[in-house]
Amino acid sequence: MNGVMQVAENVWIVEGPVVRWFSMPFPTRMTVVRLPDDDLFIHSPIDLTPRVAQAVESLGRPRYLVSPNTLHHLYWAQWQAAYTNTLSFAPPGLSRKRQDLAFHKELEDRPEPFWADAIDQLIFQGSRLFDEVVFFHRPSRTLIFGDLVENFDPNSLSRFHRILARLGRVLAPHGQTPLDYRQSFLLRHRQARQCLQRMLEWEPTNVIMCHGIPVQEEAEAFLENAFGWLRE
Repeated sequence: MNGVMQVAENVWIVEGPVVRWFSMPFPTRMTVVRLPDDDLFIHSPIDLTPRVAQAVESLGRPRYLVSPNTLHHLYWAQWQAAYTNTLSFAPPGLSRKRQDLAFHKELEDRPEPFWADAIDQLIFQGSRLFDEVVFFHRPSRTLIFGDLVENFDPNSLSRFHRILARLGRVLAPHGQTPLDYRQSFLLRHRQARQCLQRMLEWEPTNVIMCHGIPVQEEAEAFLENAFGWLRE
């Protein structure tokens, strides 16, 4: 299917449109996990075009909509209108920001019963900007990030934007936590290190992020580099 790639068994990514943030082109990406009952866990919903709807419905039943942080909500209303039987779960702070949207509940530092048999989660704490919810699909050992780690494809960027991505520490194959985001953890590294340790204990073999090239080899080494700023 065009724009859809299987990353692991019962895990797919679907590419969305490019959005610009202070001129920087950000590719958007949705991750879809099929749960044992064929319900779909949809992470960071993208623009719901007919192509996307057809692709998603071929995988299972859209059931749970989740966002990793308060930045990922642009297309949520489309999904709620199209799939009225879905349950929406907000990361900390999003329900206050988007009072026009209906949420089932706010995500916590433990998985919801609806997906706890297959997906674990934690709230990566310590930032003054926002707390990001990180998910881990246990059967495939796939770690799913929003903006906590970015890994931009240099071939998709202009020379100017490659320089910006390199300066921001988010250029593949050495993507990291964006420089501006990590600065929000100043004097709060202890909390972040505890969250990192929990993630490493999951022993992921795949890493998916909303912005950039997924990692399917040497995930441990990639994560050690991505969060090296916490060990400095």
